[in-house]
Amino acid sequence: MASAVIHRLLCLAACGAALAARAEGIVPEPLPDVHVPGFAFPESEATLTGWVAAASRDTFGAAPAVANIHVHGWGLWTALTAETKQVVDGQPLRVFETWLATDELAADPATPLVTRPRHRAPLRTLKKMSIASERPADPIADPADDPEPVNRVLGFVKFDPTAAAHIARQQLLRAAALDALLDGGAQSIPPFPATALVVKPVFQVIHAADLIDGRYFALKVWSGPPAIPQAYPPAQWPGCVWLDLVGGGNGHGAVDEFPASDGSSRTDETTYPLASIVSYRLSAADADALNQGALATKAAAGDTAVLVAMHVAGREIARWTWQTFWWTPAPDFPPAPSSRAIAGRRPAQLRGAPRHYAMAIAYTLFAPDQPYVGGENVGAPVYAYNPWIEARFAPSDLPDSQSLIDSSGRTLANNTGAQTNCLSCHVRANYNPRLRATAPRFAGLRYTDLGDAQFVGTLQVDFLWSIARHAR
Repeated sequence: MASAVIHRLLCLAACGAALAARAEGIVPEPLPDVHVPGFAFPESEATLTGWVAAASRDTFGAAPAVANIHVHGWGLWTALTAETKQVVDGQPLRVFETWLATDELAADPATPLVTRPRHRAPLRTLKKMSIASERPADPIADPADDPEPVNRVLGFVKFDPTAAAHIARQQLLRAAALDALLDGGAQSIPPFPATALVVKPVFQVIHAADLIDGRYFALKVWSGPPAIPQAYPPAQWPGCVWLDLVGGGNGHGAVDEFPASDGSSRTDETTYPLASIVSYRLSAADADALNQGALATKAAAGDTAVLVAMHVAGREIARWTWQTFWWTPAPDFPPAPSSRAIAGRRPAQLRGAPRHYAMAIAYTLFAPDQPYVGGENVGAPVYAYNPWIEARFAPSDLPDSQSLIDSSGRTLANNTGAQTNCLSCHVRANYNPRLRATAPRFAGLRYTDLGDAQFVGTLQVDFLWSIARHAR
């Protein structure tokens, strides 16, 4: 009897220790209910596809359908940027920050990861895809594109708990598992559940050496696409705002159009407090991880990472929902590919720094919408891209682009970053270990038939290039 009691006490002690250890790790949190009127997640596929169909046609129901789509995008943003009760280094984590990054899942994809050590996922230099093999190649922020290291962006791909569980259960980041599917005759990986969310947060790290007077940082600002379609990386954007890491500034939309490198052009109107942008301070562990994994990085504890952009994809419909966000000094009047109409539908529940971001939506490619199979490369183009991610793309980065003749008879090359659409590129995502030259590659805005012969001999990866490029 005594031994049984002792055994039970030992079990309870072990359980308590396990729970304590678990509490010390970051726990991935599900998308919370933020009580945004008109927003539900996951929304039914029938409802969403109905909105897409109506919004892409010149009908009586187009305007309310467009409004519903905008509200849905903002609802997702409000929820995934909400602060949680979890704290790291004295700083609260937002919902998306608790999610698992690709590297964390790829480390042991066969084991569902519930918690991880009490530190943030390490930032990595964002990569392009190798045109030949669909494997990581040159960094997006290559010095040849961005000669100023201060303009380099870093980030990662993260998965909500249900998407992470699906990856772990199906071993989707194991090349051997993908090869087995392909060798067995599968055309696609098992589809993600309707609750799956995937995000690509993009940060810029502000080093102490980058500051003017120990407090001001010149952050490049997107003012809209170039008049002539071309690669347009941040280094070429003319204007900037000044972030005050100490907290000052009275900026409400003003931009320093001719910034002086010594900060002499800065005014109070072109200065914005750090509280206006989502950010966090790097710990010593963050800085060490960044210095080990990124190109020419000299991060140190106390440096600041600011969220300049984020892609958000949801598997609520077969072609996913696609919305992208970037920081802007004038969130009420954002430039294209966002709009004043989109900004006007931000919910009251969206407060603080996340309200300072613009949004672009890509739930369709054209108006009117084209079917999943048997469609054509016709219609009014829907451009939706992120200035910090795609705007730098040149025709060489989008080798499978296809021109389009619009309703006015103009020929649109659709082969630069400002002529892209999230859906048009991700619909082409495939795992191509056999290096088939005909396999789909990156492209600007264009139609792709889900049954296209280009996919033969490859494995479609449910619209996620991150699966193909990170499988080990």
